[in-house]
Amino acid sequence: MKLHIRDIKHLFIKSNDLADDLLFDSSGINTDSRTFKGNEIFLALEGDKYDGNNFIDDILKQKPLFFITNKEQDCTARYAVVESGKKFLIELSKLILKKLSLTKVAITGSNGKTTTKDLIVHFLKNKFNDDTVLFTRGNYNNEIGLPLSILQSQGTEKFAVFEIGTNHPGEIIHLADIIRPNISIITNIGDAHIGNFGSKEKIAEEKKQIFHFLKTNEFKIINKDDEYFQILNQSPGKTFCISNNSDNLDVLSFKYCGLNIIELAYQSQSIRIKFQLTGQHNLQNFAMACAALINMGIDFQDLEKYFGNFESTNGRFKKYIFKENVELIDDSYNSNPSSLISAIDHINQSEKNKILIIGDMGELGELTDQYHRQIIEKISKTKINVVLTMGEAFKAAINRIDGNAILNLSTHEDLLDKALPAIKKDTIILVKASRFMGFENIVSQLKRQLQ
Repeated sequence: MKLHIRDIKHLFIKSNDLADDLLFDSSGINTDSRTFKGNEIFLALEGDKYDGNNFIDDILKQKPLFFITNKEQDCTARYAVVESGKKFLIELSKLILKKLSLTKVAITGSNGKTTTKDLIVHFLKNKFNDDTVLFTRGNYNNEIGLPLSILQSQGTEKFAVFEIGTNHPGEIIHLADIIRPNISIITNIGDAHIGNFGSKEKIAEEKKQIFHFLKTNEFKIINKDDEYFQILNQSPGKTFCISNNSDNLDVLSFKYCGLNIIELAYQSQSIRIKFQLTGQHNLQNFAMACAALINMGIDFQDLEKYFGNFESTNGRFKKYIFKENVELIDDSYNSNPSSLISAIDHINQSEKNKILIIGDMGELGELTDQYHRQIIEKISKTKINVVLTMGEAFKAAINRIDGNAILNLSTHEDLLDKALPAIKKDTIILVKASRFMGFENIVSQLKRQLQ
């Protein structure tokens, strides 16, 4: 968004050589010295393990438009001093949202946030124009990433769709305060980051803070079938439900009809939509997206018109098909017990030769051993032909159960050496692990070998 210095001057403690009428673009604010280009604005963020102020000398060599810091500077360049780089970023993002006339959607949940967000954004861009939608970029869903996404505004948007994540208590309400959404969604309550919360009930209590700022006529969207529905529903806002098991006409019901067709029913209307996503869990994500669109004023019958060419984001249950009917599902972006169980159920339903490649799940705290044992026990009862694991938690959990040989290997190369010879005609391969395991590299190697 185009702004003048006078618009943000109240956020400065002091400034040097910054005229009130100096025009700049908020999308030109860069916090990463590695990608900084001349004539951008450098914002020096300070953190526990880094301090952007250490790179100001290097930035000055590239001739920034100006820079923003929390420390006094002895230089003649244009700059501003603020109390905190992070606080400035948050306040600037709030200012930008106030200048826009937007319908704002906020999404959280243990699984499915990004896919739900991507579906809504895809629909809106196809029905309207690219420049009418402001949205979370990549995985920018925390207290730094969310404001940076907002700063990308061009000032033309009519809709905003943001996902917000949390890995510790108290985070959601601060992110919701930045957005002040008109529609809030909780996709589900699972066990992601449970080690930082202690229980799923506490995760539910944290997640429902996304509803805190809703007005009485603004919508909260919840899955009526969720185990924690009652906890989530005890919050501000007007409830709008989805369900896979309801005859209530005011509930958006959904069911899978086979052949990648999903049926939606709402207020005596029903439609069938070609469903491009892989996995039963994505039915719920799709229904959540449609519920949001209905409450954004989209006609129910229009829902079948604009999803046709949607594709999953890399690493999020994205399917690739190769010669001889070999199917690779890339779910390498992250993993937690509930999403991994869903992935195992999906591959186990296939009639193909089945190869499962999984890595450790993170942030489970004292429950790490328990959850990894549960996964191994579940796998032992499936018909999956080859199971390859990596990581210390799975190593501790593995033994031979009912004749199922589940291997634990030390490196990506070892996993590939075992997986590649097992691939034959009519094979499905699923790759999934927590982010720190770096399993996107395994996916890249498999794609290269299979092409």
